[in-house]
Amino acid sequence: MFQGAARGDQHLPSGVVVASFETYDQAQAAIAKVSGAEAELKGLAIVGNDLKLVERITGKLTWGKVALAGAMRGLGFGAFIGLVYMLLVPEAIASVLLFPLLGLAFGILLGVVTHSMTRRKRDYASVQQVLAARYDVVAPQQSAGRAMHIIGQRGGAAASAEPVVAEQPSAQQPPSPPVA
Repeated sequence: MFQGAARGDQHLPSGVVVASFETYDQAQAAIAKVSGAEAELKGLAIVGNDLKLVERITGKLTWGKVALAGAMRGLGFGAFIGLVYMLLVPEAIASVLLFPLLGLAFGILLGVVTHSMTRRKRDYASVQQVLAARYDVVAPQQSAGRAMHIIGQRGGAAASAEPVVAEQPSAQQPPSPPVA
């Protein structure tokens, strides 16, 4: 997903918007359709536009929920450390049971302490996601016509076969002086 960014490819893809979709799954299906037609995929891109951060509240945090979540995290971490310890020191099997119990205790303690520090600001649980209002499939100029034909979407952004740079801010030009 982020392989290009790791190589320093930090610019928006340029080319022709061959199709626009409301969901990411629809845009992926369009790319799969182009792939199934044995067409060139290199240079195609899915560009999400009008990004929004959505935080969905899942419920109120109580001391019991915080302690239970901390206990589960600590128990899992302690069990992992115990298993690693058992692999490194096989003769210490009895002490391996100690690690999950220590993890449980520290997990509860850490969960309760961190919740007490943020309680007045945040006493609810939530999940965050980034969503786009529209997903454009962008193709290089030389392969845009074939991709547009395969996807079969007409109208909207796909109808104009003009080259565009996907959602780059346009430089505003100063107003021209009035002609007298």
